[in-house]
Amino acid sequence: MESTWLRHPRRRDLGATRLGTALESPWVYPCLFLLGVLLSGITIRWGINPHDEGLVLQAGRRIADGQLPYRDFYANYGPGQYYVVGGLDALFGPSLLTWRIVRVALDATVAVLAYAIARRDAPAPLALGAWLTAAAVMAFPSIPHPNPAALALGFGGLLLARRSPVAAGALAGLAFCFRFDLGLAAAIGTALAALADGGRRAAARALVSAALVAAILMAPFVLAAPDDLWDQTVGFALHEQGLQRLPLPGAWHGGLEPNKLLEFYVPYVLMAGLALWFLVALRDRLPLRLWAPLPLALAGLEYLLARTDEFHLVPLAAVLPVLLATAAARERSAGHAAGALALVVVLGLVALQGLDRKRIQLLDPPPLASIDVDVADGVKAPRDEALALGALVRYVRARVPPGQPVFVANPRFDVVKVGNPLVYVLVDRPNPTRYDVMQPGVVTTAPVQREMVRDLERSRPRLVIRWLNPVADEREPNGAGRPSGVHVLDGYLRRNYVEVRRFGDYAVLRHRQAVA
Repeated sequence: MESTWLRHPRRRDLGATRLGTALESPWVYPCLFLLGVLLSGITIRWGINPHDEGLVLQAGRRIADGQLPYRDFYANYGPGQYYVVGGLDALFGPSLLTWRIVRVALDATVAVLAYAIARRDAPAPLALGAWLTAAAVMAFPSIPHPNPAALALGFGGLLLARRSPVAAGALAGLAFCFRFDLGLAAAIGTALAALADGGRRAAARALVSAALVAAILMAPFVLAAPDDLWDQTVGFALHEQGLQRLPLPGAWHGGLEPNKLLEFYVPYVLMAGLALWFLVALRDRLPLRLWAPLPLALAGLEYLLARTDEFHLVPLAAVLPVLLATAAARERSAGHAAGALALVVVLGLVALQGLDRKRIQLLDPPPLASIDVDVADGVKAPRDEALALGALVRYVRARVPPGQPVFVANPRFDVVKVGNPLVYVLVDRPNPTRYDVMQPGVVTTAPVQREMVRDLERSRPRLVIRWLNPVADEREPNGAGRPSGVHVLDGYLRRNYVEVRRFGDYAVLRHRQAVA
């Protein structure tokens, strides 16, 4: 059955006109931004992510100390996000809170830009739907990932392409420094938008500007460590990332729980929405300007298919609402009510799933407690974890002088899922190796383990902190779940270190030759 908005043209047009008039106020964008900040920021101090949060904060700490990514430490993404966090570290000191404030602002910015792009070609209700969906998608999960910055820059480029192709291309080139795939997609998208309004010369200016900005910003890293840069970014994506690929969801066995069912199958909802958009675009011959966000959506699709989890659905889920809203507007104006309704339904499902995740986070959180560590700045973790981290930090800092290293180890190194580099940030002690990341295909290999053993033998850290949480070596249905058979690092730690204390999931090992 069609909705009232679709069945009654006069009623819907009158409502849309009134809403559209209200939304012409210059206060609309600040209000939408503040609402997005509220949605994303209401849980700003809740929870930690030992792996992803730890990686980026530890990278920022290294950069603040003068190190270069790729050459001095292993890094999978472009340098942009590392330098943003490094700048925050240099200005405000190490903190689990400052990056969260920036992330909340970026989340809200992405949503506002999605609204602005959609509003050019869609009525107010659909543009607001695109805003709400993007805001809900960006609000959870919250980690210091380069996605929000790359998406904000990509959307900004799409908006600027009509007026200033050169500036739009520059934003796309900057986005490339955060995420190579999204930056390349943003450059193509801005070129399409510029082509639609300014012709071939405008598109060429956008592409040249993007290429120049990206080349200038990436040049120091290419010159400093070209092989490492390639191996850790493009090479990793082409080869080692396949070890971590997760299959698409199969059959659901969780009973009739609509919210969990939607969450389980949301990758299919996103892919179905993109396929539906393609059908509408080809049938109705959508104008070129409406195709401009598509490269970003395709980059998001490739990212989702690489690993179908809650973190990898974000780019596609944030871009798709713009495509759906503008295509639904086109379908509506062409009198294709069924097509418009189908697009709106997909838009609503994506928004509902994002909002429901936030509802669960707000209404059913685990018992939380503040982490009693200076750099935590009031950030909370599950109670047992918070208590263990506070005690661990006090113990380590009392026994390892500032500037002296500690090593944070996984339970084993032949099978690795994630690591806990956040410990380096909390204890404020450096890693004696260049591998903060604990990834299969990297630290599970013999050459890398031998390199790490050489670093450990040279620095002789007094303490090793072994993270024993079951997630660290959890088996997944992919190549990462198969043991590599390499035990070089495990053997070294077993021969040279002995456990002396235990704090929750953290075992502290002392070097056998160190003074107790």
